Amino acid sequence: MLDFFAQIVATFQSTWFIVMPITFWLIFKSLWGRHVFIADFLMKQNDVLLEIIPPRDLEKSPRVMEAFFESLAATDAGVNKIAEYCHGAGNPYFSFEIVGTEGVAHFYIRTPAAFRDHVESALYAQYPAVEIVEVDDYVYEVPRVIPNEEWMIRGFALTLLKPDAYPIKTYKYFEEDVTGKMIDPLASVLEHISTLGPGQHMWLQYIIRADRPGWFENWGKGTVDEFLGKAAKPQGLLERIIHDIKEVFGGVLMGWHTPPEFSSLESSNGGDEQPVEFRLTPGEKQTLKALEENMSKNMFSVTARLLVIGKKDFFSGANITGIMTSIKQMSDNHTNQLIPVDRAKIYADYVAVDRRRDYRARVLLRRYRDRDDSGGHSFHFSTEELATVFHLPDMSVESPAVQWSDSRRGGAPNNLPLNQ
Repeated sequence: MLDFFAQIVATFQSTWFIVMPITFWLIFKSLWGRHVFIADFLMKQNDVLLEIIPPRDLEKSPRVMEAFFESLAATDAGVNKIAEYCHGAGNPYFSFEIVGTEGVAHFYIRTPAAFRDHVESALYAQYPAVEIVEVDDYVYEVPRVIPNEEWMIRGFALTLLKPDAYPIKTYKYFEEDVTGKMIDPLASVLEHISTLGPGQHMWLQYIIRADRPGWFENWGKGTVDEFLGKAAKPQGLLERIIHDIKEVFGGVLMGWHTPPEFSSLESSNGGDEQPVEFRLTPGEKQTLKALEENMSKNMFSVTARLLVIGKKDFFSGANITGIMTSIKQMSDNHTNQLIPVDRAKIYADYVAVDRRRDYRARVLLRRYRDRDDSGGHSFHFSTEELATVFHLPDMSVESPAVQWSDSRRGGAPNNLPLNQ
């Protein structure tokens, strides 16, 4: 053991001038990026919280909400690297939240004040009779530190089971086979909210940010190629060097029992030359179609969280299971589904269980309250997927949880007399 540790110390003494600067640079980059993002960018956004109250006679599918999200894709600011690393600049964040408070559902959008007019005009364009009201932040209606003697909390962050390019089951597939009538994907979520009792709250949050235009070449196309069995061709000099190193070491290992064969960059795609339509099963063809349709739409970076909070006298941990079951309706085994992030769950086992569980709960609650996209749980959604998980319910949803707007918004009549 002494010899082993002596070798470690000797190795460190020989390489510290390489290891330490890299380590400190990575730590500094992370802390500095967090500091400038909060101090120079996030704190200057002056966010406002808008409650969206749907009209009672709404007869529109989530497709109109998809058009709204398409308008938000234009918020890509085209930030350069200097502004990003020195001032924390980036594309603006928007938070879309479905909140259940003691059996009543609320729809909220948190937006930077500079984009409030853009958000409101885009909503009115798709929902002319919708009611939009600026409200106080509901997250402060519960104690800042939970759990405590009176309150309990359960929750987790959400992520995707498969690579982001694979879509979840979207609103286009929610319809009756006989009548063709659309089934609202959120109907089950809203119905479960209606069962929340006194002092019980359910918070579902989607923090989104428009992706840069190069997202398809960076990761979207690679997912499609991988599905089709195409090997990715190295692009840059470093990738070419890594490719050659893998070929050399792979050939050495193979050379023990067979003659080594090296492939060139031009032949790295390889694969079956048979046409795709003959190589794929019917199910794989449907998956490929859904994958390519999803890739044709604007994409957003998303951070999602689900919390259930309540007073201990009425709290039931089964509430979060019920909400998650409702979200599971948007799952498709052939494509993708939303799942909890294990390391973000409020639980602990074996050692210091209560203390570790309470710490996880405080972290998750703080990140929700701050609309914080950190934590390493972000993924990507297309406009169609966003419209599926967040939209205004139509009149076919009969859940008592939904609060409908009783007034209609309209312009002044053309024949209104004007005083000279």
